Amino acid sequence: MFTSCVLRALYCCHLQLREEGKPCSKPRTLPQGVDFKMKTIEVDGIKVRIQIWDTAGQERYQTITKQYYRRAQGIFLVYDISSERSYQHIMKWVSDVDEYAPEGVQKILIGNKADEEQKRQVGREQGQQLAKEYGMDFYETSACTNLNIKESFTRLTELVLQAHRKELDGLRTRASNELALAELEEDEGKPEGPANSSKTCWC
Repeated sequence: MFTSCVLRALYCCHLQLREEGKPCSKPRTLPQGVDFKMKTIEVDGIKVRIQIWDTAGQERYQTITKQYYRRAQGIFLVYDISSERSYQHIMKWVSDVDEYAPEGVQKILIGNKADEEQKRQVGREQGQQLAKEYGMDFYETSACTNLNIKESFTRLTELVLQAHRKELDGLRTRASNELALAELEEDEGKPEGPANSSKTCWC
């Protein structure tokens, strides 16, 4: 039996997700405003449907982005390892998240484009140190090779589920009770034994 729930995840900067088996296409046009995706994963026997809002981190869409902060349960803060400028912007995004996102929202720092090592401007140690300062998990990912894409999504989902453990336990209890009730009603609907029939006349 699966218990299912919906997780709303937000990107504060663009991260390209590649479908397994599909070639990587570069460059990709940034979404105009907010790009919406759906993804379903299973964590600890729970089927989680994730609503992903990719805000691309573009300055001209700040007003739209802030509206989505308020509804997020998990946030990926993403920078490009080949861009020092994008790394420096993370501090601003963290400030915005602290101001506009719900209290207790779960955050993970992502250094994307890990496949472009020859263009690297931000060291892995820098990302680890920044994540430590803000109390976040850290992953270097590649949307082109799929490096740590699944792992980072799974981890963010785990963090959100842990933060909402009480609600989740209630959901599991209700699901279990509903299943037990359905089984009881099914059993009660069954006849206890062969139905009484009139005497048979052997002619």
